[in-house]
Amino acid sequence: MNMSLQSSAVVSNPILKEIYTSGRVYDPSGEALECNSHTPLEYMVALYRTVLAARPRVVLEIGMAYGISSLAILMALDKIGEAGCLISVDPHQSGDWKNIGVANVQRSGFTERHELLESYDYLALPQLLESGTQIDLAYIDGWHTFDYVLLDLFYLDKMLHPGGIMGFNDCGYRAIDKAINFLLTHRKFREIDVKLKPDYSGRSTLNSTLRRIARVSHTDRYFRKTQDWEPDWNFYVRF
Repeated sequence: MNMSLQSSAVVSNPILKEIYTSGRVYDPSGEALECNSHTPLEYMVALYRTVLAARPRVVLEIGMAYGISSLAILMALDKIGEAGCLISVDPHQSGDWKNIGVANVQRSGFTERHELLESYDYLALPQLLESGTQIDLAYIDGWHTFDYVLLDLFYLDKMLHPGGIMGFNDCGYRAIDKAINFLLTHRKFREIDVKLKPDYSGRSTLNSTLRRIARVSHTDRYFRKTQDWEPDWNFYVRF
């Protein structure tokens, strides 16, 4: 399936089509609100395509907001047609996001495939790990400071089996780029090509040039886990 067909598949969902064409979302009562958390369509096409190719049984996302990434994942799981499910971790779904993400999942008919953990990642992820949860694909789009992203990838790595995939949104943030560098130097992952054109645009020509040299792209990035690995107790390399 080529990019244009996959874009059509993603926006075949009437809720995603409404969001991407009008810039509006609707709360559970039907009130229209401006969508102030917006992920480019091409990123969601890449996420949809990655889920289709991976055929995961369990997907875990950090951050749900209006459910845009949730719907892309759930549409792919539904197309696969097996018993795949999505776990979303979002402590503010019923607060800041007014339960719009959950409502969008319900309106799309995906409730049976979806579980929301309305808890902070630093509480939910250790509990999931302790309960024996194993995942096949993770998508990180939560709090964008280095410590939170590092915490997310630390726990997700422990739940992700070799061959599983970890994706990151908003990779143009320096904190997220730094966390990815940790993943590549302190764990066993390799980047995979999801056919997203790099975006090195910055605040100025100089900033864009520096981004290009450092290869810090705004686009989502995905990594496949090659093996379970724990470094020695005093292991450290620059990252």
